[in-house]
Amino acid sequence: MKTNFFKLLLPAFAILMAVGLAFATEESPVVQQGYYFHPINGWQSTTVDPNCLDGSQIACTEDGYQLYEAPSHSSKELRKD
Repeated sequence: MKTNFFKLLLPAFAILMAVGLAFATEESPVVQQGYYFHPINGWQSTTVDPNCLDGSQIACTEDGYQLYEAPSHSSKELRKD
């Protein structure tokens, strides 16, 4: 009787813990850095909107300056759809 009780209780307890812990975790957003060239201050970094990572149409800008993936004019320009 005791072994049948544990055979039923332990898997049920494991499932309940897995479901409970799945809802207890939080997804933290990944902060992407972008770079722009300021004529006086040189290369500056800023946080980038997640929409700017996979686009191809509209240029992503900061204070009117084009954002780049790395601090170099030869790096990929960041754009959004």
